[in-house]
Amino acid sequence: MNKNFWQNKNLFQKVILFLALSVLICTILFQVAGCRNYDKKFDINYFFKTDPEKAVLDFLQSLNKHDAEYIYNNLILEKDRNNISKERFVKDFSDLLSDIESIDIKRTVYLGYENEMSKVVAEFDVKYKNGEVTSYKKYIYLLQENNKWKIVFEKTFI
Repeated sequence: MNKNFWQNKNLFQKVILFLALSVLICTILFQVAGCRNYDKKFDINYFFKTDPEKAVLDFLQSLNKHDAEYIYNNLILEKDRNNISKERFVKDFSDLLSDIESIDIKRTVYLGYENEMSKVVAEFDVKYKNGEVTSYKKYIYLLQENNKWKIVFEKTFI
């Protein structure tokens, strides 16, 4: 009976160790996969999004922070970057964002993939410096380039 007790205790310790290691590994993976590309902050919602939605979230976060340089470096197609200099893009985007105080993302929904392009609908509120708040629902089109999703500005914003 004493031998059986020690065998059960040993099995119990192994189960506890296995569960503890499993929780630790899951926590680490969850944190790494749940970190936004834009600012590397943990966001549980980001973890459950598709890659095109993550690109849209990074875009909206960078708009919220008035970070046109991030958009230029990470979210614009190569052909579009060839048509405008970084300095010009940053200046024009900064002018465009100058009246915006904050952007509050309400929801993104992946609508699918067709003709090599993905479509995401984003719902967000823009608070302007004059206190006005406007709600938007915008369809954002993306193409995959070098294994990263980039925004198709000509289709999204025209």
